[in-house]
Amino acid sequence: MNMEDSNRGRSHAPEVLITLTLGLAVGFVAGILLAPKSGKETRKELIEKGEEFAEKTKEGFEVAKVKLAEVKGMGEEFLEKSKDAFEKTTKTVSQKAGKAKKKVKKVISKGKAAAKKVEESLS
Repeated sequence: MNMEDSNRGRSHAPEVLITLTLGLAVGFVAGILLAPKSGKETRKELIEKGEEFAEKTKEGFEVAKVKLAEVKGMGEEFLEKSKDAFEKTTKTVSQKAGKAKKKVKKVISKGKAAAKKVEESLS
């Protein structure tokens, strides 16, 4: 199994969110430290940008939470459908096996009766 097969159908949202968050943080820090401003202005901007960053991160986690709930719901729905299909198949197989068993018994009974007739005719 190669990596492509093992990742098929898998959401990459957590990795993207982590990478985006790290990129934003690094860019934010670099931008602040390299900006030619006074200490007071820099501190004010740090606070504002930090609040912005916290809000965007919170929004990102909310989106991830909603997506996770959707995936969970889809998984539960799939599980329920699979369970129903399995139960239906099991019932059908059981019914057909019962009918086959009756037919086999009937054939055996006819075979015994025929064998008995042949034995009587030979005696």
